[in-house]
Amino acid sequence: MNKPTFKGWIDTLPDIRVKVSTLLKEYNQHIEPLMESVVDQGNSVLVQRRHHLTDYSSVPETAKIIETLKGSFDFTHVSYRLVMPNTCYNWHYDPGEVCYHIPLITNPGCWFVYEHRTFRMPADGSVYIVNNGRNHTFVNAGNAPRLHLTFMDFGTNNQNTY
Repeated sequence: MNKPTFKGWIDTLPDIRVKVSTLLKEYNQHIEPLMESVVDQGNSVLVQRRHHLTDYSSVPETAKIIETLKGSFDFTHVSYRLVMPNTCYNWHYDPGEVCYHIPLITNPGCWFVYEHRTFRMPADGSVYIVNNGRNHTFVNAGNAPRLHLTFMDFGTNNQNTY
């Protein structure tokens, strides 16, 4: 399996840009109605809505990006993740060593947090490589949801833990 090597935290992929407006149009027309709610079981708070994409036929621009990225990374899951305002994930690390993120909607209160480091990812058409093998969390301290298109490898067990 083709896995990128990345020892940093978060960086942009060179030479790959996407049309955020086109991806948002596809999301709004075809994906948003399919989004599932994820509620924190401890406090019954809606943390995120997500959809794991398995059929790319209704989202041709997304399908082109998937094919482009497959050339550098054999990911097992493509997901839309909408993180609600005023929420955060627990401190964790994810299966696999890296993932790719394409921010589609964000706000100034959105932060990836690693030990002693924080990062923002603007929705500017960049594709970001994220080291999800290091302990981290994500915080949306803003007043609007944040939407990313993510590409992850959950390894041989192929299970998503969140």
